[in-house]
Amino acid sequence: MSLSARAVVPVRTPLDRSLFPVAQRWAYCNHAAVGPLPRPTRDAVAAVLDAQMNDGSAGILDVESHLELVRAETAAAIGARTDEVAFLRSTSDGALVVANGLQWYEGDEIILPDSEFGANAYPWLNLRYRGVRTRFVRSPQRMTVEVLEKLKTRRTRLVAVSYVGFLDGYRNDLRAIGTWCRENGILFAVDAMQGFGHLPLDVSGWHMDFCYFGTAKWLLSPQGLSIVYVNREVIDSLLPTYYSWRSVREPMVFLDYAQELAPGARRLEGGTVNYPGLIGFRESLRLMREASFEAIESHVLGLCDHLINSARERGIAVLSDVSQQHRSGIVLLGLGAREVDALHAKALASKVGITVRDSGVRVSPHGYNTIADIDAVLNIMAS
Repeated sequence: MSLSARAVVPVRTPLDRSLFPVAQRWAYCNHAAVGPLPRPTRDAVAAVLDAQMNDGSAGILDVESHLELVRAETAAAIGARTDEVAFLRSTSDGALVVANGLQWYEGDEIILPDSEFGANAYPWLNLRYRGVRTRFVRSPQRMTVEVLEKLKTRRTRLVAVSYVGFLDGYRNDLRAIGTWCRENGILFAVDAMQGFGHLPLDVSGWHMDFCYFGTAKWLLSPQGLSIVYVNREVIDSLLPTYYSWRSVREPMVFLDYAQELAPGARRLEGGTVNYPGLIGFRESLRLMREASFEAIESHVLGLCDHLINSARERGIAVLSDVSQQHRSGIVLLGLGAREVDALHAKALASKVGITVRDSGVRVSPHGYNTIADIDAVLNIMAS
């Protein structure tokens, strides 16, 4: 039985398949690991490097002049104000600037699922040395408003969770959790690394105080760049832990050490932004916004419908939660009797992009993938 009407995916993809050279060589369904670059993104990165190669300082100054425009475009894409967006290096950086920037008191508590990727776990766990306690939502239990009601105490200070779980693709109800946090005066921090890019993101509408995500997976951009959102209502309570020359209001006034901090989230950046990564990200973001995140979501979930239905027909277990409100572009299939190393080697030899672990086979298509790519995944598992 089909999961939804999305099971029929049109031949035309929301992201132009011809812009993805990887699609000529691979059935690439591994965007939860690393996103391949569209050709325009690669060309944009190369243009930045050429500018530095050919014109040195003049070339780089021209590139830097685009920074605030990219900040505004990024803010518009996630439902933020421009002064609420900072550019750092990785998802971990986002969690770290929040964990290390807030003023904590001994006995404060954080609620966190016990299935988070390390980037959204270790920064919070490290606060144990400052007397902060972590209260876990224990698997297989999920983070819901009902669970939070049971776990919260008068010392609950912050809730941290991923938009989408990296292991099995479970999509958390961020709107409901964010509303609950706001009503209870609790800070809300979200790792959106495995969600934004194939799913829409609304940081203000979902009542987030902090959100952070790297660009190298679903955002189809170079490594070494991340986005950090900080609600302007809480920015002044956050100490800039990367406090350096670009944290101040006028960074080009070099010897005025008495300057105030820059307004908004820009104070968190500290040093020079990864400009090749930034300009590449801008190009990928433009492609996705032109397609629309809603169209990409519909297409990706349609591909996942086909994957789930076909896997079940072939006797392959589906380990992800397939309820409509919690599905994402990540589907975890059971290994069965297959050996991890053997299946991994077979996938590589067949040019099929998937992640194979002891926990199962993680499949994660994007907006340029087709039914044929999904069938290629199923074929190597069935043969």
